[in-house]
Amino acid sequence: MRKQTFLYSTLEDLDLSMTFYSDPNDSSAKATLLYFHGGGLLYGTRDDLPELYCELLVESGYNLLTVDYPLAPEVKLPTIVTCLKEAIDWFLQNYQTTLGLKNSTYFLFGRSAGAFLTYLLSARYPQPEQKGLISFYGYYDLTNSAFSQPSSYYNQFPKIAPLTAQALIYPKPITEVSINERFSLYLSGRQFGNWLSYLVNSPSEKETFSLTDTELAKLPPAFLAHSSADQDVPVETSRIARTKLVNVTYEEIENLPHDFDGDISKPEGLQVYQNLIEWLDKTINTI
Repeated sequence: MRKQTFLYSTLEDLDLSMTFYSDPNDSSAKATLLYFHGGGLLYGTRDDLPELYCELLVESGYNLLTVDYPLAPEVKLPTIVTCLKEAIDWFLQNYQTTLGLKNSTYFLFGRSAGAFLTYLLSARYPQPEQKGLISFYGYYDLTNSAFSQPSSYYNQFPKIAPLTAQALIYPKPITEVSINERFSLYLSGRQFGNWLSYLVNSPSEKETFSLTDTELAKLPPAFLAHSSADQDVPVETSRIARTKLVNVTYEEIENLPHDFDGDISKPEGLQVYQNLIEWLDKTINTI
């Protein structure tokens, strides 16, 4: 498996990059997965997908393009979405010349907050080359009361006062920061019910960045995966999406944490990725 890094845009003086995972001996990949990482939009890094899954996807004929985006609260959602539109444009303009691909077929793939971005861009920036979306423990509705109320799960942990948490905010935009360094910002936001204030400019924007039933019904084929015991994003989110999307495959994993695929020693994660590849093959073959 080959890994290459490309610059797709800049924001102020911040580089926005991508990592391209591909098989150097095979340029005839079936499609490319554009991947957006999780982290509550406040932390994380584009290359957080375990190597095991990257290799499995590439060996199965799917390239992976993992994408930087500027994090909140240094920027807000409108800027994040604008940057990711640029990333999609970059792929469509460069798939042949820079990446050496024979086709521009792509899927959007996100985990957690990255899946939220996947839903959003699939609905608000649809392209004929996009053949589906993949949401692992994602959400599409910022008006969900679970996100604006103090979380009983996160309030089991020692309280982090908002002012203490806000000391972790950088003076300029950033694209990555480790969970160890900045999880406290997310934790405090969920403890006090003010996490969304880091993402949007005003309360009314929560609605602006939530998908309507009409938008959900128009989404391309979707593969959704969620754990029944998710302590972060309620599993009901994906259960409801399953009823509102027209063409959907849903995998529910029993009693594992939010990021059920994070622990590669557990077989459930690998099984879901194998099922995802079957779904990708089936979706590609029906085009």
